Amino acid sequence: ALVEVEDTFFEHIQKGGIWIYPILFLAVISFLVAIVKLLSMIKLREIAPATITSVVGHLKAGEQAKASGDLEGINHPTAEILQVGIDHADLPRAALEEKLYERHLSLLPGLQRGLPFIAIAAATAPLLGLLGTVTGMIHTFQKITVFGTGDAKPLASGISEALVTTEFGLIVAIPSLIAHALLSRRAAGVRSNMEMSSLAFLNGIRPVESN
Repeated sequence: ALVEVEDTFFEHIQKGGIWIYPILFLAVISFLVAIVKLLSMIKLREIAPATITSVVGHLKAGEQAKASGDLEGINHPTAEILQVGIDHADLPRAALEEKLYERHLSLLPGLQRGLPFIAIAAATAPLLGLLGTVTGMIHTFQKITVFGTGDAKPLASGISEALVTTEFGLIVAIPSLIAHALLSRRAAGVRSNMEMSSLAFLNGIRPVESN
């Protein structure tokens, strides 16, 4: 008897009422954004300290073309920062530091792109599920006033709406929260590499003068 009344996946979704659709929209968009962001993060390859040493060595020898050649094929925001340093290697330390920092700031929005939406999906999905729970219970009590509590079948749709929206809200929120945490950690690692590499380059080209 339970097998005969078991719902298909689409029938289960339809029981969630109107609020299930924005939850599913958040799920699809959050999943796509997370996949695109993950693929872009995987492609990044951190610049090894040996590469920075080689770039600094070429610049000190006056071989600017070879220094730029060391960065060819490196897919990482740090490479763009170092290229700015190569192009302005003749500047004083303070001016060179400003150039590197300016490029660093311009790259940060691209590094964070997509992460805010994943965070919004993680926070909004359970709230939409809660809203569906409230509207489902309202529908249930409206039917109780008409049919009473003797027959539970008329109440099933309202109860289903309340539970299904809560279920899908949590199903969307939990993976989104995990994805946001992992991708944010990866982005923080990339940002840290950008800062450390820029500082190593700057100290190599323009060491801090001791008093």
